[in-house]
Amino acid sequence: MNVMITDSARWQLRLTIQDLKRKHDTEASQLAQRVRGILSNTILLQDALHPIEGMPEIPHREIVMGTYHLFFREDNGTLWFTGLWPPMMPN
Repeated sequence: MNVMITDSARWQLRLTIQDLKRKHDTEASQLAQRVRGILSNTILLQDALHPIEGMPEIPHREIVMGTYHLFFREDNGTLWFTGLWPPMMPN
């Protein structure tokens, strides 16, 4: 199975990591490593995917990593990383 990332998910991930670097450099590095690890291991990725809580009818699946939600959708044998939902951070 191929794993691809949408442009919007790439930007969401990039902005989240940049924001974390300004506030918690270690946490930013840990998040980047965890996301890279999950995206590079398709077996682990498929095992970690779950229907979105409260919305099982939509075609997206999610992985919850602590307070972060990663969203995916499968299309024609390709698993697309479609978005990242970070926790609300105080300014």
